[in-house]
Amino acid sequence: MKHHLTTLCLAACAVLTAGTARAQSPATCSFHTFTIPSPNGVSVATGINRFGNIVGTDNLFVSGQSHGFIRFSNGSLAVVNDPSGVATTLQRRNDNGIQVGSFDPGNHNPKGFVNHGSTFQTVTFPGAVQTRLEGINKFGTIVGEFLGTDNHFHGFKLSSGHFTVIHPNGAVDTEVTGINDSGVIVGHFNTGGADDHGFIDRSGAITTLNFPGEVGFGGTILSDVSDTGQIIGFVWTGPDTRQAFVFTGGKFKTFSVPGSRLTLPNGISSIGVMVGHTILVSSTGETDAVFTATCH
Repeated sequence: MKHHLTTLCLAACAVLTAGTARAQSPATCSFHTFTIPSPNGVSVATGINRFGNIVGTDNLFVSGQSHGFIRFSNGSLAVVNDPSGVATTLQRRNDNGIQVGSFDPGNHNPKGFVNHGSTFQTVTFPGAVQTRLEGINKFGTIVGEFLGTDNHFHGFKLSSGHFTVIHPNGAVDTEVTGINDSGVIVGHFNTGGADDHGFIDRSGAITTLNFPGEVGFGGTILSDVSDTGQIIGFVWTGPDTRQAFVFTGGKFKTFSVPGSRLTLPNGISSIGVMVGHTILVSSTGETDAVFTATCH
């Protein structure tokens, strides 16, 4: 049975430290939650375009059985499977209906793909062990990461057939997660320590963006960026707890889906509608669900 919740709330987060509390503020958000059926696992939404079409992966936690999905704005569903793979993950859909994701060809070393309708095009970074595509804007510029022969992940941008490596200073591993129509890129990187650090890439100029008062459990993860410059992500607050945020107007604002114990914002449309994964808690138990939200 589908669960629906529409509410206007002032979302607040648990206080990490007194200093962190002073450095952040709650976001004012409008939320909507619903479930997407998944026979043997969990459906996790990862992207949304300006028309409200949501993409993601179902059966995510069943080894070797994942499938991409599209949930159209009218509520209908479509399955997306790269015909060259035994498992498919779908990450983003741009405003032109072009999608990117990754597939496992059977050796657990994924390759990227671009999909439009029934057409699939494989994308691999030259010489890479693995390639994963994470984002695409309306101009067809793609971002993602590859596993090199050094056994580390490196970010890249693919534009007009040309790869550009994205490598923040000091990075050991880099994941690039989103790009907007102005070409602003976001992601996160690790320098070998406990915490990841968020970064913003504007035409090759990379700046670090960390949530204030990080506590050493995993750092700051930036997930996506809208055309208005809103950046979404989360910060680790404990070994298995996370706090969602939107970075807007130069400030971090925190939020949580009402009645949930987990809020993970994964994608944001060009016009600022977020989508992500939440776990709702009720007297009868817990329910994995998709949420959409607009926050300011």
